[in-house]
Amino acid sequence: MSSNEIRRLLSKLVLIGRATAGHVLHWSGWRRRRQAQAKASHYHKHFKDHRT
Repeated sequence: MSSNEIRRLLSKLVLIGRATAGHVLHWSGWRRRRQAQAKASHYHKHFKDHRT
């Protein structure tokens, strides 16, 4: 987890307090999965284009 992600989570959970902890953690997990999917898609497309 990056320092920016930790800072964002702490600000949401402790300082702001608008969202529930479950919501913030769910969103964080979704975001990290989506970033991993985007990264994998990028590498797949990049290597596929260079093999041909």
